[in-house]
Amino acid sequence: MRTAVVVLLTSLGAVPCPATESESTDAATPPASESAVEEILDNPLADDDYTEERSCLRRREIDSIEIIDESLIVFRGRIKKRVWVNRFSQPCVGLRPDMVVTTRARTGSICRLDAIDARHRAASPFEPAVRCYLGGFDAIDEAQVEALKRAVDEHAKSGKAASKGN
Repeated sequence: MRTAVVVLLTSLGAVPCPATESESTDAATPPASESAVEEILDNPLADDDYTEERSCLRRREIDSIEIIDESLIVFRGRIKKRVWVNRFSQPCVGLRPDMVVTTRARTGSICRLDAIDARHRAASPFEPAVRCYLGGFDAIDEAQVEALKRAVDEHAKSGKAASKGN
């Protein structure tokens, strides 16, 4: 999905507006917004500048779910080893990487705003679960997953070090 161009076009003000009497009607000089649009279209962004975000994943696409921290969860795919990261709109307090995740979707898909439940491995089914609500699914690769994990670990260590210093 190439949403970056749409964002750029709207941020440049490429919205038609009626001409005033003081504006020139010279056909040789296009209005500034038209020349900006032409420049954007003539110089497209690289494929790496676009993200592939999905609103839903089919359940049969998912092989495993990994919790990174209270804000991030990774879905690994069965086909072509696809990987998607999902960032919750708000941190899911109590969510930990050693928990088991179950999905609450009633259809064949897991979508944005659907809930997941997470429990400790040894928890009884009667203990309350931590419930989190999903955001969009961004396609990433394994190298990016490892970079996310390192960044989360470094952030946690720096927070602990700062709290011990106080």
